[in-house]
Amino acid sequence: MKLLLLIALVLGVKGVPFTPMEVERLPDLNIPREAHGVALAGGEFTVFGGHTTGFVSTPTAEYYRRGKWHTVNMLYPHDAGFCTLLSSGDVLLGGGYSEAFGIGQTWGVEVYHPATHSFSYLPILDHKRTHATALEMSDGSILVSGNWYSPDALEQYTSGGLFEQVKAVTSPRDLPFVLQVSPDDAYVFGWADNYGNPLPDGWVDRLNGDPFQEPLLQEWSTENLHLPNPAEQYRTGEFSYLIPVWKDGELAILQLKEGRFSLLETALPLPQESPWGAIEWASGLQVEPESATAWKQGWDADGRLFLLQISYAEIPAEVEVFYSAPIEDLPRKARCLALPGGRYLLTGGAVNDAYNTRGTVLLCYTQGDRPRGISYWLGLVCGSLIGILLFLLGVYLRRRKTPAQPKPEKEIPDLQERIVDLMEKEELFRKKDLRIADIATQLHTNTTYISATLNSGLGMSFPRFVTSYRIRYAQEQMLRFPEKNLSRIADEAGFANENSFFRAFKTETGLTPTEWREKQSS
Repeated sequence: MKLLLLIALVLGVKGVPFTPMEVERLPDLNIPREAHGVALAGGEFTVFGGHTTGFVSTPTAEYYRRGKWHTVNMLYPHDAGFCTLLSSGDVLLGGGYSEAFGIGQTWGVEVYHPATHSFSYLPILDHKRTHATALEMSDGSILVSGNWYSPDALEQYTSGGLFEQVKAVTSPRDLPFVLQVSPDDAYVFGWADNYGNPLPDGWVDRLNGDPFQEPLLQEWSTENLHLPNPAEQYRTGEFSYLIPVWKDGELAILQLKEGRFSLLETALPLPQESPWGAIEWASGLQVEPESATAWKQGWDADGRLFLLQISYAEIPAEVEVFYSAPIEDLPRKARCLALPGGRYLLTGGAVNDAYNTRGTVLLCYTQGDRPRGISYWLGLVCGSLIGILLFLLGVYLRRRKTPAQPKPEKEIPDLQERIVDLMEKEELFRKKDLRIADIATQLHTNTTYISATLNSGLGMSFPRFVTSYRIRYAQEQMLRFPEKNLSRIADEAGFANENSFFRAFKTETGLTPTEWREKQSS
């Protein structure tokens, strides 16, 4: 049986490779919670509100620093409210249940400021809401739509004003997708109405324009999430998104780009099974735009954690599944974040039902210094198997390039110098779709050597290495050209969009680009 399992892992399930990953258990949250928000705010993992054991709302947040979770009080609990990372680096929170046990709706809205670990309030919502979604538009205004057991409409907030209803919707929706598709327009759509009934007609509401029926949304269903649903977790670039959809038990990825829907072509079908049995994929998708990867989390009956990776930089998109050893009491409905360097964070969640919350925090590593995936299993199998297995591996290895061996330590400084020289002289970081394979090709080496060199010599992953150059370039541009538009600087520096520029800049410097520029001028 073990032999068959090894063969299945090496050759994949229906061609999809299954690769082991390491999972680190971080300290538990101080307060177990579910239906909470999560964000990478000011470079710190931060969770917001939700409810704790017994389905009791908790008006607290926690941020992770120096190996510990630190609790701060919020104005409101926002249990199943919206949680949206703003371009400033602050976090917008609003709505949620008004009572324990998931009852009622609330008006309250507040903003978290990670620099001071404090909260400030905004005007209340026009509609009491829970299961709502909020979107920050390019002009800084906020759109909100969605509700549960209460009326719905599209409302908008502009700095200095109030939340005001701006448009009716074709149907009230539970946790809709609210996605900007042009400088002045946004789409609103979703799977279920405000009572959980399916919406099969594929209606899409618009901020500016008439609603329309989308054939792909009539054929495929988006997911019923029951969790905060911010646009940034689906965003691949300016006005482009990836959204998981289902039809007759089949999982696919819907692409929305500049207002047009299509199905993302993948090199292999998205798997529903592993070598151990069925995979239950959780709701939602997490996009990490710097590495052009999208992630979906799932589990099996034995408690294995699965991460489906979709690499969309090239079409058809490559598909791979990472898995862990069985994890005891693995929480469901954890709130997740895709992080640079192939890392993935899971926080909180529940076991069995929403009354039994957990404070579990898991950090998954899908990349590392050791050989990954197929090379690991080839090394294991080639050292222990004979006969028919060797024949199968021989056929397989003829189709795949043999993995490289680790680079001798004495050669790493030389390669490091060549990488830095190439980056600084040719400014490759300004290429938006720059991949580690591009550097390897230029230097006539491979990605394993490049990754090992950066980790060992500079103590950083490839995405962070590239981001550091982009931020340095942006700072130089801001100093040389004080009147130059930040959006243009972000584009020239190689960032996918202005939002990713703001987030990366704030993470590296502790300041937004505007704050940094003002500080330099003063």
